[in-house]
Amino acid sequence: MKTTLTYKIIYFLLLVLILVQISCKKEIDYSDIQYEDIERNDFDPYSMGISSNEDVDIYLEATGDYPDGTYCAEVEYYNPNTGTRSTYDLDVDVENGDLAVIHWPNGGWLDDTHFYPENISSGEVEFTSDRGYRYTVILGDFGGCGYTDEYKIRRDVNEDVEATTCPVCGDEKDEYDELCYSCKRNAEIENYENAEVISAEELDAEVSEEGY
Repeated sequence: MKTTLTYKIIYFLLLVLILVQISCKKEIDYSDIQYEDIERNDFDPYSMGISSNEDVDIYLEATGDYPDGTYCAEVEYYNPNTGTRSTYDLDVDVENGDLAVIHWPNGGWLDDTHFYPENISSGEVEFTSDRGYRYTVILGDFGGCGYTDEYKIRRDVNEDVEATTCPVCGDEKDEYDELCYSCKRNAEIENYENAEVISAEELDAEVSEEGY
């Protein structure tokens, strides 16, 4: 009888201890995630409120992807038509683990109408746009740059436009040509038409004078 009572007491104490542990278990604060929260069975990374680079690291470790949002990225741009290669700091958007949008300082952007969205889970991606320009994007701080390389971009774009625009008609030309194909062709025709043409009578006269 005494033994049975002892077991009951032990069972009761264990039950109380379990209930205390359950009641004292801290709920996950998704607005202030800690690394140890990842180990918990009830952790849901998709419920996180991403607001810092540390949050990004935790989400990346838990899911293998970067969380949705705007990042400051190093964007290398290469124009094979002119040989221009420049690097800018630009805001980019990540959606569902893919690079989705590159924002230009003037309000323009590159999106899925200009390139196929690429997975950027490694933090870096390369792609070629619909115009044949090549880009390399490396993700930086979460939240965007807070500044732009507008002057640098405007200068490079102006130099590219000048190098590939025909000064006569305004059409596109190769960087290494002075004129576009049409203007070069017209110039050749004009030079041909303005060249001195010797008539058959003049040729006969020259031949007679030389005694042939």
